[in-house]
Amino acid sequence: MKAYLMSSPRSIGNEKILFAKIYQLVEELGHQNLSDFVLKVDEQDFYSSDISHFYNQTIKDLKLSDVCIFETTTPSLAIGHLIAVALQHGKPVIALYSGQSAPFFLTGVKDEKIQVINYNEENLKQSLEEAIDYAQEKVDTRFNFFISPSLSHYLDWISSTKKVPRSVYLRQLIEEDREKNKEYYES
Repeated sequence: MKAYLMSSPRSIGNEKILFAKIYQLVEELGHQNLSDFVLKVDEQDFYSSDISHFYNQTIKDLKLSDVCIFETTTPSLAIGHLIAVALQHGKPVIALYSGQSAPFFLTGVKDEKIQVINYNEENLKQSLEEAIDYAQEKVDTRFNFFISPSLSHYLDWISSTKKVPRSVYLRQLIEEDREKNKEYYES
């Protein structure tokens, strides 16, 4: 799987060795890291630079990923935003944190694609391995199908009117139908 790993530059500066270990463990577990930002970022340079290039690259990498891993011990609105973007794109999210305080807002998210995982240096490998295994089960399957121009127009209208992506709308319709389909649950 392609993994996108990110944390706040404020926390990376203090925890470079830990992030290098997480990065290395992802690769040892047989997955590809899409960005080495967490290993190379300089906090001072980051906060004094033009953010638009970084933001665009971040969103591009996030969209290319199969799973998004965020270290969330240090509270960050930017990381919260990226987690929301990842979930909106149907990406499984692993939100790692160490210590006593779970990321408060994330613990309220009711979505099977997000895992909020407490870890320490002793259980990091096992926690990460189990979380990635679970995330692999939640990776969306992609398929293409053809629709008429009138159906496409309708989906565009739904998307702009309801402010929901076409794929999310279609997924909701299928999920609603599945819930009503007794034959499916009896098989």
